[in-house]
Amino acid sequence: MHQEKEYKCQSCFQNNSVSIEMTFCSETVDVIEDCTVCCNPNSISYTVENEKVVYFEVVKTY
Repeated sequence: MHQEKEYKCQSCFQNNSVSIEMTFCSETVDVIEDCTVCCNPNSISYTVENEKVVYFEVVKTY
């Protein structure tokens, strides 16, 4: 099961979305997504517990 989560690019601050896998439980997942506007990478970390996102962070990747 997947869920879309919106985030702001840390380079151009435009809205983007990432697909989150909701079956991971209590482990932090790290992914790198390119912005759909400026193509700069964003490092996204999230944790899912009981099919809810309990931690979500986006940082600029250099």
